[in-house]
Amino acid sequence: MTPEGSRPEKYAARVLAWCGLALLIASPVWLLLTGHTSFRVSADEGRPPVSLWSAMLPALVGLVLTRLVPPRMAVIDPLACARRARVRGEMWVLVAMAVAFPVVLTVLPPEVVRGLGYAALKVALFLVVPLAAFRLLRGTGQRPRAVPVRVPRARWLFPLPAVVAWFYLSQVSVLAPPPVTADSLPDPVTLAVVSVVTLLTASVLEEFFYRGFLQTRLESLVGRWPAILVVSLLFAAMHLPTHLGSTAVITELATVLVFQGLFGVFCGYLWSRYRNIWMPVVVHIVVNLAYVDLLLGWLGR
Repeated sequence: MTPEGSRPEKYAARVLAWCGLALLIASPVWLLLTGHTSFRVSADEGRPPVSLWSAMLPALVGLVLTRLVPPRMAVIDPLACARRARVRGEMWVLVAMAVAFPVVLTVLPPEVVRGLGYAALKVALFLVVPLAAFRLLRGTGQRPRAVPVRVPRARWLFPLPAVVAWFYLSQVSVLAPPPVTADSLPDPVTLAVVSVVTLLTASVLEEFFYRGFLQTRLESLVGRWPAILVVSLLFAAMHLPTHLGSTAVITELATVLVFQGLFGVFCGYLWSRYRNIWMPVVVHIVVNLAYVDLLLGWLGR
């Protein structure tokens, strides 16, 4: 796949990518130097803190296995035959929505964007506006899909080593944080409603928006790794409004980059290499769904 973006776009993306890589490397160093080797990675009540190693090693191992299995694999650009003007216009709309989301969360009163308000804002900015923009910018001619509907069998099998290794290290091994307890969670009805909303608006919608929509367009314009790193920064930025405030700002920024940023890189590489969007969705479900944690605790993790 040869990216077909303009020279300024490629230059800007590479600068951002290098800055993102530098931040991803500097963040764990800062946390080690300041003694912050355990921290909270979720704003949800009842979620225990994780260690620096449990935040980093599963994603790093997953990245290595994603690269190795298989050793050679053709790079697929689902938007290769799309008009560059259309791809570029859609990309800028998506970037604007990715930036707008944390800004709106920061500006609006907390009571407005809590609970269902948070989910509604995400649906509006990550789904309604993008789909409207796609329709307006589509024009005539061939209309390739950014997220392929049919996934070949190999693209279900090849990601399994990386996903299984990530799951074991992050959820089952000694690196895994202690499971949440039932008494730390809301009542069963509330838990069920919250879990369904989270599954749809976080695990599914976020992966389609950040990886399927935005990253695919950036890849088509500026290349794989600049796209993955830029989108991972935007994905990490989405979590800043709900994570800042408990400790020093620089430490909070570092923890978000270590966990959400590196997690975004792993999910982004999974999507880019295998073009099976459901694999990063499954990984995201495991991280967000309380029932997974409860089940593992019941099984004696």
